[in-house]
Amino acid sequence: MGLVDSPLCRKCGAGEETSAHVLCECEALATLRHIYLGPFFLDPENVRDLSLRAIWNFFRRTGLL
Repeated sequence: MGLVDSPLCRKCGAGEETSAHVLCECEALATLRHIYLGPFFLDPENVRDLSLRAIWNFFRRTGLL
């Protein structure tokens, strides 16, 4: 969306901050991901199996919204 100067993830700084990165692979969010979505890390194709409520709650707790 062009709202920040850097494409790097604000939580881990290691990857580009995309929805796939945040939902699936950001190491800094692994514990929150485990609490709200189940596994510590997800494959992108498994995201469609998650409930929208779980995804919404996870994103709210990340502080990235």
